[in-house]
Amino acid sequence: MGKSNFDISEWMLLRGLEWIEGQEASLAMLCKVAVARKVLRYAWKHGQRLQRAEVHRIDASKHFGASVDACLFIVTGSPQGGEAECAVYNSLEATAPLSRFGFRNGELVADLHLYDKWKHLAGIGPQYYQWRSGVKHDCSKVMELRRCGDSTYLNGFQQKVGLERQFVFPMLKGSELANGAVAKPTRWMLVTQSAIGADTCHIESEAPCTWRYLCAHAHWLDGRSSTIYQKRPRFSVFGVGAYTFQPWRVAIAGLYKKFNFQVVGSFEDKPIVLDDTCYSVPCGSQAEAVCVHSLLHSEPAQEFLNAFVFWDSKRPVTVSLLGRLDLLAVAQEVGAKDELPVRQRLLSGMDGPQQGSRSS
Repeated sequence: MGKSNFDISEWMLLRGLEWIEGQEASLAMLCKVAVARKVLRYAWKHGQRLQRAEVHRIDASKHFGASVDACLFIVTGSPQGGEAECAVYNSLEATAPLSRFGFRNGELVADLHLYDKWKHLAGIGPQYYQWRSGVKHDCSKVMELRRCGDSTYLNGFQQKVGLERQFVFPMLKGSELANGAVAKPTRWMLVTQSAIGADTCHIESEAPCTWRYLCAHAHWLDGRSSTIYQKRPRFSVFGVGAYTFQPWRVAIAGLYKKFNFQVVGSFEDKPIVLDDTCYSVPCGSQAEAVCVHSLLHSEPAQEFLNAFVFWDSKRPVTVSLLGRLDLLAVAQEVGAKDELPVRQRLLSGMDGPQQGSRSS
């Protein structure tokens, strides 16, 4: 049944929970770990009476030749119900749980111990530091380049093209960011807009070589399948704003299974942009970026984030996850609130949530 088999197993488990809900009965099934979580989240959200739940991880590659995070999922119903939490065992033979995940305040929590320890670091409402995604273009062979001369670049089709410097920016991919290669980018990105929805026609007069290049490859750009490009200016990109062009930022790659934040600056007097698998918070100075980076790598921040992340997810690190953490609360927790270059505005609350460019 191909990719649909996991959807079918989820449907089967949901029906099974309906059968045992409020009853003294148990259900056990081999399934994907992510499916077990989805099923439990649905049950807890809708108030189903379950006494306990267990996830026993299994080596699916060894036993079934499948490269998935799988488990034996056991759930027991009860007329009285129980706590909205699930014990996670590292194997079928394990006698003590490795961790517990559960449902708190309307959301799924990956590690209840860490959540209870650091939940006071959660932000309420919009945060001063807003995480932003990188630039999305969905056409890497046209928009991502390698430089082979002062104004000559090599695109993904191995074509040499001459482009004006105005719309070409040094870039980092998520893989480079995850590996710590941030000092000297080897790739460049063609960024056609400074804000979402901005007109692109001015490129023709301001950078005629760049415009001719875009028109020569228009069939690739016009053929992008995502609906976000429909009814937008031609050659549009997404994930752009004043925050994209800040000289300093703290960034992380979203597809990797670690909280490895990096300070990203500028290169050759141009801000380094990121691809859309990355997230970042813009900073007004190097000192601010270094301070934010230090806070994010502190024990409270790392454990708080680990309380919410499920590392077996396709994209474990998201804007939503990062936005849960209040960096001012972390600074107060570790006694570093006076080290933040923006501390006066943070403490007074006069500036409010960050929207774009600002000075430090």
